[in-house]
Parts: sequence; structure tokens; C-alpha cells
Amino acid sequence: MYLRTIMKIWIWLALMAIAAVPMRGAYAEGGAFDDGWLKLLHYEKSGSGYESVVENGEFFLTPGGGENPEAEYRAAVAAFNAEAKQAEEGLEAAGEGVEVAGEEIDAFGEDKDSGELKKCAFPARFIYLKRQGAVRGTLDDCAGFQKFLADVQPKAVTMLFTNAYMSNPSSLFGHTLFRIDTKRKGTQLLAHGANFGADTGDETGVLYALKGLWGGYYGTFGIKPYYDVINLYNNIENRDIWEYELRLSDDELEFFTAHMWEMQRAKIRYYFASRNCSYVLLLMLEAARPELNISGEFGGYTVPLATLKAVNNVPELVAAANYRPSRQSKLKYRATQMNSRQYDAFIDIISHDKMDLSALDEEEKADVLETAYQYVQYRYVDGDLELADYRKKSLKLLMARSRIANQRQYFDELKEGENPVLAHKAKQAGIMFGARNGEAFQEVSFKPVYNSLLEDSYGLLNGAEINLFAGKVRHYDARDKWGLQEFDLLGIKSLAGADAMFQPLSYDIKVGYRELFDAKSGEDSGALMLEAGVGQSYALGEHTLLYAMSVPNAAYGGGLYDNGYLGIGLKGGIYYNSGKIRLNLQAMQNFTTSDTARGQTYAAEGGYGLTRDVMLYAGYKKFNSEYHDDEEFGLGIKVNF
Repeated sequence: MYLRTIMKIWIWLALMAIAAVPMRGAYAEGGAFDDGWLKLLHYEKSGSGYESVVENGEFFLTPGGGENPEAEYRAAVAAFNAEAKQAEEGLEAAGEGVEVAGEEIDAFGEDKDSGELKKCAFPARFIYLKRQGAVRGTLDDCAGFQKFLADVQPKAVTMLFTNAYMSNPSSLFGHTLFRIDTKRKGTQLLAHGANFGADTGDETGVLYALKGLWGGYYGTFGIKPYYDVINLYNNIENRDIWEYELRLSDDELEFFTAHMWEMQRAKIRYYFASRNCSYVLLLMLEAARPELNISGEFGGYTVPLATLKAVNNVPELVAAANYRPSRQSKLKYRATQMNSRQYDAFIDIISHDKMDLSALDEEEKADVLETAYQYVQYRYVDGDLELADYRKKSLKLLMARSRIANQRQYFDELKEGENPVLAHKAKQAGIMFGARNGEAFQEVSFKPVYNSLLEDSYGLLNGAEINLFAGKVRHYDARDKWGLQEFDLLGIKSLAGADAMFQPLSYDIKVGYRELFDAKSGEDSGALMLEAGVGQSYALGEHTLLYAMSVPNAAYGGGLYDNGYLGIGLKGGIYYNSGKIRLNLQAMQNFTTSDTARGQTYAAEGGYGLTRDVMLYAGYKKFNSEYHDDEEFGLGIKVNF
């Protein structure tokens, strides 16, 4: 009763506070210009008006322009026509204050009194108004912008998706960016990548995560050569890249390129889970083609993979897809093509610096030496080898390669991957029926994002689990009431298999709420909990991972016997994924400061995929202690949507 009263008062106060906040944005609906202007300056509805997601005043030509698109429109028309009149009268205009330094294109300075021409600072706005017939003149006298165009030489636009990088919290869901393809002859490595990212400085840890979730950083655009993008994502972070060529008209390409130039001075509040890299990239596409409304599909959560799917769902927008595997993916693929004798010789080379190819046929040697050479390159780029050691090992391998009679390589190169566009959908809802200690229950689960070990891993990282705000409510028949069983604020798990080539850490982190079983009282009690396991996983064949972790853990709840505990657990398990069938079996011994949770936990979960988005689920869990035991099992179905 008291809780309901408090909730009503809280809701009433919240509504009063919202009503008391003045609505920002002076421009009412029914303006004289079309939707293209609103999307070009990235205005969004705010009450009865509009407000731009760009927050810095340097992006606008009039004070308050971020909240008044009509005033900004008039200011742009007046400024551009005044500059055209000056040019027509032969007046000498000041330079633009834009420099292209080295190979990386830097944004121009933000001093609005520097004398730069406004049309040169905002060429996309000029093009928009010129096409409307509202302004006159050209951009030919914009030296910095023309230098940019000459360097980029735009031919097309490609959307890029890099898979998840489990070592960086802001990249757990993957990353999207653009490539402005070039007309230059040769490879697209000479093109330019356009990236929107948070300016986080050197901050890390909990503060970094909290500020990222709640908009504590600004995001900005940067443009750099595509080979730098490849080096970072493909080589250093070892992330596969998928390239999706977009089908834009010549006018849209011109407009997109000009808009990318002016967006280098924009600052947009960055939110890891919503207004992130993927969301802002959708705004860029909508500015180039105003009839698109892809961003409107996303509310509280914006996952890069979901935006990628949305772009691919637009008819005739994506022309082609290309897979660019990482160094690590290439090496793993080469290793799978080795026979046992080749693999043993390869391991001797990379692990023991022992060059013995006597057991190999002549045609088997070149592929082994080439793979070893690529592995040495990988270690050097990864920072695991000093330059002197890298040169020494490389020279040794190249000399050995030159001495073999048959130089031909028989291994295939990795050219095809699992297109992430075909991965399962991010949201999931499920229902389960089961029994706990002889009492029947029904459970409903929901999570807005993203992936668990038991879901189909096609197009995603195998052994990776990333969940935010996942909850379960349960109804027990004997008690005849529903209650919150679990709520995970954050759940991240990475079972990355270690082998002779790669030894990544595995980890399992959970932060949230649980109805915990108190072993001493034999009753459930709500508690806040934290687990942070770290260890190693080992690949046992193609489908199986064996893992072991040390798991520091803690819980606090007034209903627990000792109000909470600190603990250290030892956990081991087997994870199996053959595609349709996914299993996770694990056992954990927990040593705690309280009898509340001290004991052994055994758990088994399984999923069978009916489709990529629908699976049958089965689970069993048992907790043994010196006081009360706890046992439950359940069967259900889970659907991604």
C-alpha cells in the first residue's frame, strides 16, 4: 500500500516537472521549406518545435539556430547571397582557414570571425539552397573544400560494419562507419573512412562506462585514409569488416560528400546505447536522401547491427556486400586446412622456433612457411614482437621458403564469411514452464539487446554474450503471485578459445538484481549482485569450448541472513555450439563470507534452433549447501524480434 502511494506521488511529481519545462524550438510546423532542410541540420521534434542534435553554436549561422530552423534558413540565404554579391562586385574575400595536413584531413578552425566564407564552411547547405533557386554563386572559390574534393575524389559511399571487439566496452556491439570510395585507379585502400565516435580522452573504467551511457561525452566526425581504418580494425583489433556499397545518385553523392565536410565541426551528445555511431550515420544518410526515415525506427536502444539490417532492408539502397577478414580470421582459416603433420610442424615453428619440415612432402612445405610468416607479422602488429625479433624471424622464414623446390601454395584464402545482416534479431522474449523444489512456476523473460550463448551465433562472435536490461518475472502456483526474479543491468561473457596461436582471456561479468536463495533460511530474498569472473577457454575441436574461471562475487540485500556476502568462486564448464544445437554445462564452488551462498552450483542449459530467431529452451540448476538445497528445471520457447 505504501509502495503504491509513493509510486503515485513520484509519477505525479515527474509529470509536473515535465510540464514545467519550457518546450525548446521556436519553429512550428508548416514552414516554407521542405523536410530536407530539417534533416540537413539534423533537427528533431521537440514539443511543438524542433531542436538539432548538434549542440555547438559554431555549426549554425544565427544565435539560437539549433532551435529555430526557419531563422537558420533565412540566415543562410542572406549570408550566401551576400557573398555572391561581393564576388560579383569583385570584392576580395578572405581565405577559408582550412588546411589539409599530411594524409589526414583535419576540420577547419571554429573561429567564426576568421573571415572564412560561410558557403565554404557549409557547402551542403549552399548546394541545397542553390538547387532550390534561393541563392546564387558557386563553390569554386572555396580552396579548402576543393582541395578536400580533389583528395577524396568521391565515386560512391560504402557503409562499413566491424564485428564486436570484446576488449572495449564501447565496441561490444560492433561499430559502423562510412567509406567515401575514390575514383583513383587501384585499390580502395586509397579511399577515405568517415567515422563518428565519442571524444573520451584517456578515461576508462566505471566512470567511462557511466558517462558513455548517460551522455557525458561529445561525438565528432573524423576523416582519415581507409588504410588507417583497415590497420586499426582489421590488423590491430583483429575485427572482421563487412563493406556494403550504397546505391546513391550523383546528386546524393555530391550532397553526402559536402555534408561530411561540414559535419567535421559538429558536436553531438554521444550515448553508447542510443545516439551512438550507428544512429548518427543514419542521420547522415537521411540528409543525403530526405525521403528515408530509418532513424525513426529506433527509440531507446540503437544497436549497430540493427541499424545495418535496417539499411539493408531499404529497397535498392545496398548494391553489394564484401567481406574483409581480419589477420586472426585468416590465420585460423589457414590452420584449419593443415593436415596433422603440417600442423605439428607449424606449431614447432611458432612455439619452439624449431624449423623441421622433414616429415612433410615437398608440396606441403610452402603453405606451412607462409602461415608461419603471416603469424610473425600478426605478432609484430599486435605489439608482441620487437622490431629486431620480427626482422630476425621473418628473414629466417623467408630464407627457408626460398630453399624449397615447390613454391606453390595450395591453401585457399578466406574470402567468404557469415554476413551479419543475416544474424538473429536483437530483442528477445520468452516463456518457460517449470518447477522449483516441487513447486510449479511460469516465467516470462525479455531483453532488448543483444545475444546469449544459447542463441544462434551466425554472423556473430561464437562464445560471446552481451545483454543489457534483461529481466525475468515468475509466477509460483502455490503463492499465486508474480514477482521479479532477475534483472541484469549488464551481462557480458566472452568464451574466446585459446590455442597455440592465440591466448585471449575469457570473462563473465554480471551486474543486477536477483531473487537469491538463502541457504541458511531456505527462503528467497531480493538482492543486488555483482560477479566478475576471469579465466581461460580452450577449443576442443570445431564446436566445443572448455572453460575455467575464478569468479569474485558479492551480494547485498536486507532479507539475506547476513545482509549480504563477499565470495570467490571457482567455475568450470563446457560450451557446445553446432549451429542448431547449443549447450552450456557448468559447475561452480563458491566460498563466501556468509553461509547464505556457500556451496556448489550445477547448471545445464540447452537451446535448439527452430529458426534463426526461434529456439526451444531447456534448463536445470541445483545448489547444494550444508543447510538447504535448491533445485529447479524448466522448458520453454524464446523468440527474437
